[in-house]
Amino acid sequence: MSLSDGKRLSGIDFKDIVTEDITPIITLTLRAVDSKLNPSARRYSFEIFGYDFMIDETLRPWLIEVNTNPCLEETSQMLKQVLPRMLDDAFKITVDSLFPPANPTCFPFPPYPDKEILWDPICHLSV
Repeated sequence: MSLSDGKRLSGIDFKDIVTEDITPIITLTLRAVDSKLNPSARRYSFEIFGYDFMIDETLRPWLIEVNTNPCLEETSQMLKQVLPRMLDDAFKITVDSLFPPANPTCFPFPPYPDKEILWDPICHLSV
């Protein structure tokens, strides 16, 4: 069943599409430019990229472009939830590794209720 036939698809998990199809594309693009991302080997820094994908009627994702200066405007409810967390996470990975919080569990999780927080593996990375 395609999306163009007007029927609602059931049993489609967008997380599976991201995990199985989109993440490998992002990984491949980052590996392709790895030597140019941080040529001075600066530590405790980050850059945010904006990846634009389209998903066709067969649920195959297509990379449209990668933005090195993505818009961080909260123009929808989803962006109002996702963008602050993304920025908070970026600072936790960089700044908190220099100035760790006194919290023994590494980083505080609230107000993020989901069960996919990656702070435990990140806390055990050696910089």
